[in-house]
Amino acid sequence: DVIMPVRNGAAFIEEAIRSVMAQTDRDWRLIVLNHASTDATGDIIEQLRAGDSRIEHLSCDPGLTLSDVRNQGFDRSDAPFVMLHDADDVSEPDRMAASVEALERQPGLALIGSDYRIVSGDGAPIARRHLPTDPARIAVASIFSNPIPQPAVTMRMDDIRRLNASYGSTFLRPAGGPAPMHVATLVEDYLLFGQLAIERRCGSIARPLLRYRWHGGNQSSVKFEPQMILSHDVARHLVAILAAEHGSTWLDPIPFSNFGGRIEPFATDVDLGEAWQAMRDMIVRVFGDTPGVRRELAFRQVLATRSLPQMLARFAAFRLRHRPDGDEVATIRSFAAATIRRARR
Repeated sequence: DVIMPVRNGAAFIEEAIRSVMAQTDRDWRLIVLNHASTDATGDIIEQLRAGDSRIEHLSCDPGLTLSDVRNQGFDRSDAPFVMLHDADDVSEPDRMAASVEALERQPGLALIGSDYRIVSGDGAPIARRHLPTDPARIAVASIFSNPIPQPAVTMRMDDIRRLNASYGSTFLRPAGGPAPMHVATLVEDYLLFGQLAIERRCGSIARPLLRYRWHGGNQSSVKFEPQMILSHDVARHLVAILAAEHGSTWLDPIPFSNFGGRIEPFATDVDLGEAWQAMRDMIVRVFGDTPGVRRELAFRQVLATRSLPQMLARFAAFRLRHRPDGDEVATIRSFAAATIRRARR
């Protein structure tokens, strides 16, 4: 099953649906969840549905949250795999086949993502996003960012149901853990994927299977600041779950996080080395001293200072050993620009 929520998506939904129709794997059903659209979205869906009986068009109450709408898609699905799809993105023709094959080959995973290309509103290429593929590295990365892109995800539904996992709510509840968290929108995917990730149930395919459209109306652009605040809340929640599961000391991940390619602006020249060592020790104790874990920790150590010269020197050394992804480069550039702006005031 393919789950596609949409609200007033007339500009792009036809291309999104046609990219599903063009999949090399022909055994699918597309569930379009129309969340009270007031533009031509419904007419476009109906026109395409008339030509392909595998498309279902469901109307959702306008009072529902995005988490509610996405969960309605889960409830409706009866397939062994669910491929998530946003209404403004485009899947490559072999996305479905490659994702299902990866999950079948790795039975320990509940979720598989992929790299993706970022394109403009008119489809012009902007950049490629490289993402971690190793489940242990994804687990560590999820404490400090969201390395799993919502529209590139395919899930194994037996695992999701066995875990009682859903959008917008905590399903990992260890004894002595934090109170359950509930998120209506903005980071509902991060709360779900982050919990799967810290259980090492997430992987990714190292090639782009999706074109992610950046058009200025994306939630991550329009509501950037509220999304950052909620992302910090989820990151702290995930660490509190880990602390309860493993009997570790609760530590704050935010000084070493880079949500949205941005780090928290602590006082200039602050050295976070002592806090970093404690965080590193906890992570290695929980996730092991593996290559994937070491790779993620290497970048987090770059951020364990707020001295620009020191951070740049650490990042230069980091680049000699690792290929930075786009978010890592953007984080360093963002901090450098902010530091220079402060110095000029």
